[in-house]
Amino acid sequence: MANQTTTSRNPTIVVIDDDAGIRDSLTDLLELQEWDCVVAESGQKGLDLIESVKPQLVVTDVQLPDISGYQVCQTLKRDPASKNTPVIMITGRFTEPDDKVQGFESGADEFFCKPFDPTLFVARIRSLL
Repeated sequence: MANQTTTSRNPTIVVIDDDAGIRDSLTDLLELQEWDCVVAESGQKGLDLIESVKPQLVVTDVQLPDISGYQVCQTLKRDPASKNTPVIMITGRFTEPDDKVQGFESGADEFFCKPFDPTLFVARIRSLL
């Protein structure tokens, strides 16, 4: 189960996705690596969580019920307190090259299309941490 607050020395990762199944799967995968996870089901809740938790990395879905993952990423990268926090964007919809370009232009450090290879996903997180 994902922690809402953390006091350990393990890296903390915020996962933002409106699909509970995806949030649970990502949390399980990340916690197997001994990383602490906190989750949000919307972009604004994710931003609020990031402000309070100060994670070492953020994973956000592109399509969220309130603001897009692109907007979440742009907001983080404009804020001096979080501008250096790595962001991985994920999407389950069919992507065009422009979608990835928009993600990178928003400040994302990586962009994955669901379903993705968990080994590659974990390896990329390790390199960003």
